[in-house]
Amino acid sequence: MASNLPRQSYRHGNLRAEAVEAATKLVAEQGYPTLSLRRVAETVGVAHRSLYNHFENREALLDAVAEEGFVSLGAALKPAASTDDYVEAYVAFALKNPSLYDLMKSRPHATMKLKPTLQKAVHLGITEALRIFGHPDQSSDDNRRAVMKVLILLHGGIALHQAGILDVPGDKGLISELQAMVRSSGPPARP
Repeated sequence: MASNLPRQSYRHGNLRAEAVEAATKLVAEQGYPTLSLRRVAETVGVAHRSLYNHFENREALLDAVAEEGFVSLGAALKPAASTDDYVEAYVAFALKNPSLYDLMKSRPHATMKLKPTLQKAVHLGITEALRIFGHPDQSSDDNRRAVMKVLILLHGGIALHQAGILDVPGDKGLISELQAMVRSSGPPARP
């Protein structure tokens, strides 16, 4: 009886991992909107139909690339010991990987429950944010709001900076401004 599970290996290597790596490079070079399974297959040297053994469709491949991005972001945030460290690590990651960051933020949160490995990867960064911005004496709702406030601020600042709208002196200036904004925003207000 044949298994309905996707194969994890291909010939002498791991086609899934090779495809994700190739797709990540293509996203970095050209952005994610134009990424196709066919282009990834050409890059790794297989027939494009071979990728359907590992990815249901293009969106599944994009989810896999975003998942790797969230894992990398979580690892970049892990050493943060302060709010300033967190902001610097987060912004530096986004600015160093703009196309990957765009892909990561494009994944619809409403469907994350249907994608447990992607959801788990997203939560690596959220866990680090809770560690830095959460307070043991606050409710879980207040801590969630504190993290949301910081992430919204960072995401908005990065987007405005990338669009050339903010008048800050370069990437370091953006990091400094966002660090000051996060410090001045303080913990969430108690009702």
